[in-house]
Amino acid sequence: MHPQTISSLARSVQPLVFETDLPEFPYTIWGTTFLVGYKRRAFILTTRHTLRPESIGPLCIFPSDTSRRMLPLKDVFFAPEADVEDDFADLAVIEIDQARLQHPEFAEATLIDLEKAGGDWYSARDDAAFVVMGYPEEHSTIDYENGEMTTGRIVLQGRYQKESALPYLHELKIADGHGLSTFSGFSGGPVFSWHENPEGAARVCLCGMAIRGTVTSSIIHFLDRSVLLDALELKTGRPPATAHS
Repeated sequence: MHPQTISSLARSVQPLVFETDLPEFPYTIWGTTFLVGYKRRAFILTTRHTLRPESIGPLCIFPSDTSRRMLPLKDVFFAPEADVEDDFADLAVIEIDQARLQHPEFAEATLIDLEKAGGDWYSARDDAAFVVMGYPEEHSTIDYENGEMTTGRIVLQGRYQKESALPYLHELKIADGHGLSTFSGFSGGPVFSWHENPEGAARVCLCGMAIRGTVTSSIIHFLDRSVLLDALELKTGRPPATAHS
């Protein structure tokens, strides 16, 4: 995938930062989010298990790499566990409160338009290059003494491995793990494909969202984009329709 394309897509990907109740450790970094637009509304997508809904704390999500002004959030929607398999339920949709987006820094936010980021990536999966973007734990630190936060966004490149036992759950084989000892932190990161079309321009598609993986297997599992769209349809009150593309 072209570096300029990766850089452009990466602007929508931000770390998941929590406020704590501990004065000496007021913040913690845990996982990845990405910003999307859908039906003229703005959302943040991540995984249920990184949000820890049983003890969720205040969230700090920023509009860009340079801003330290937190996006105003409206509510959190979780995929209903009773209706779907465990992996499908590992999805959280956070709505951005657009009525409170008055500060100029919020204009720096880059949203992936889910109504335009479609296309049939699945039929070209064996010939396409794939990337996963996220914030591994090992590259995310907070200097509490000096009040500085350091996050390192990493782009993992790989190839499509196979569809998992469950439909709409896929596996990527990562080519280079960047020396990481764990893939912890990539949960909630977007997965993109890049397909070189000999008859026209290269096609970039959002394929889904990473939910888990291991360095020992070099495998990352990701939910199909259609599952993300189903959750957004449920969130916005419209009937869902699941499909690969």
